[in-house]
Amino acid sequence: MDLPPGPRSPAVWQTLGWMTRPGAFLRRVHARFGDPATIRTYWTEEPMVLFSSPDSVRAVFRLDPAIAPAGQSWEFLRPFAGPHSILLLDGDEHLRERRLMQGPFHGERMRAFAPMIGELARCELATWSGRVVALDRMRELTLDIILRVVFGARDDELAHMHTVIEDSLATVRSLPWVLAMAVVRKDLGPRSPWGRFRVAVERFDAELYALVARRRADARDDSMLAVLLEARDEHGNPPSDQHLRDQLVALLVGGHDSSAASLAWAFELLARHPAVQERLRDDDPAYLDAVVKEVLRARPALTIAPRLLLEPASIAGHTIPAGVQVAACLWLACRRHDLWPAADAFRPERWLEGPAPNPLSWIPFGGGVRRCAGAPFAEMEMREVLRAAAGLTLRPARPEPEHARRSMLVLTPHRGGEVMVA
Repeated sequence: MDLPPGPRSPAVWQTLGWMTRPGAFLRRVHARFGDPATIRTYWTEEPMVLFSSPDSVRAVFRLDPAIAPAGQSWEFLRPFAGPHSILLLDGDEHLRERRLMQGPFHGERMRAFAPMIGELARCELATWSGRVVALDRMRELTLDIILRVVFGARDDELAHMHTVIEDSLATVRSLPWVLAMAVVRKDLGPRSPWGRFRVAVERFDAELYALVARRRADARDDSMLAVLLEARDEHGNPPSDQHLRDQLVALLVGGHDSSAASLAWAFELLARHPAVQERLRDDDPAYLDAVVKEVLRARPALTIAPRLLLEPASIAGHTIPAGVQVAACLWLACRRHDLWPAADAFRPERWLEGPAPNPLSWIPFGGGVRRCAGAPFAEMEMREVLRAAAGLTLRPARPEPEHARRSMLVLTPHRGGEVMVA
């Protein structure tokens, strides 16, 4: 294929870089080959062309889903996400699902959850002392928030559901298991990577269907599941259990690990910037919002927003043939030195001073019709947690900053965001 230039190293070595040091890998590719660049990994079966300039990002986001479906790029998630998942759908089906799921994430309904999130965060942060691995604690907190806000879980259901969900996700957070699943795409029995994953998903599904059944019998809450239970399709029919299950999984996949990763990065960065900590104590909403935006820029949790080309496409002056993945590279767009002054620096004040950045260079949640439907909720959640943390005094546990590693779909601090809490 006549593709933009990229690394010539074997796919296995590119895969290792993509998985173990994704930030450094993307930085090297961009420094050597510019924009666009082609990589070949086992993450997808096809070559992937990365775009990160505003013009090319706009072109990728505007591709017709009929010739560049995004759902096919996430087919490997189907065993967990399910056939009705917004992650796998395109075109009109995707838009219908998106409209249904956006409702609970906006307006007064979403803002009504802020006090509860703040209280849960304060209870969690009150236990912090000495050395803390922020990623572990934020996984617990964000899962607790999702179970209460999205699933409507009761106090007596939380512990058991925590265990079931974490057991399911632990398989795909393990780097060796993820690499094995990427290379060997078959279920070879219960001890194989895919087989072990299947067993965990079956257990997870049984618990989720039981939860849906309980909520159908008693939907006396204001959770997002209660809203979904009341929804009707164009024929007036309520959603099936399978449909509800897939919607809940999409909300879980989109809102648990990614939010935990972003918050872990936030604590890792704050520990290294005492002046930012000090200014957060003033409880200035504009500055708090700037800190959230800068965390998401400096350490985006997601790396790419891919589409699979079914037909050739012209993207920012480059003709890309069919059968290739094209991706807006979220990580590069948020960190390019030609787009962001002092791109490697953590400077929340950049959001309060000077000209506004190009919106197509701040894309931590993707863009276009596939921008994360839960983005407003994710930013609100981060604001509430960081507001609750303003009273803490944080220091880095080690002098050297943490680099990014891949955990399932997201990038996390490689030591989990270690901080010392006074």
